[in-house]
Amino acid sequence: MTEQEIQALIDAALNSFKSEIKTEITTANQGLASSLTKEFKKLQAPQPTATESSESTQEKLTLRALEQQLTDLKTQLANKDLETIAAKRSSAVSQAIANSKALSPSALQKLFLLDNAERIIEENGRWFLNQGDTVSTLEDALNSYLTSEDGKAFLPASGVRGSDAQETKVTPVDPNQKVKAEDALFEAFN
Repeated sequence: MTEQEIQALIDAALNSFKSEIKTEITTANQGLASSLTKEFKKLQAPQPTATESSESTQEKLTLRALEQQLTDLKTQLANKDLETIAAKRSSAVSQAIANSKALSPSALQKLFLLDNAERIIEENGRWFLNQGDTVSTLEDALNSYLTSEDGKAFLPASGVRGSDAQETKVTPVDPNQKVKAEDALFEAFN
């Protein structure tokens, strides 16, 4: 055999070997491409596991159930707001009673709130009593209540002794001298 014949045999063997390898690579790549396509599809659409699928069917919330939960939450929030307002109102009335130095503050607070709770409003941190046509501060309304027949029971007794006694008025030392306002106030509170 000549050199050229040997070269032709080697080239033919190499060509057949190349074509076999290309065929095998193409076949392997097709399988790889196919398996990669399957993997991509799996990743794009995740399939639930067996436990997730049973739980999801049991716990699927319908629109009606979600609406009911939303309504329940709104009701709870409204109740919390009402409780907060009632606590603030009670605290404001308690403070006003403490400032008035009335007797039996807890009983007075309960009675005053029983009569006026729905009419007591807060505006800019101040409390008012809406009495229909008029609006007065909580302190003024409480003082007005204490001067009423029901409220007099919560006022401390005056300095007068006995049922027939009269309260004494301050008389000036000099009968011709008029009483000053500050002296009259001082004597009235002593």
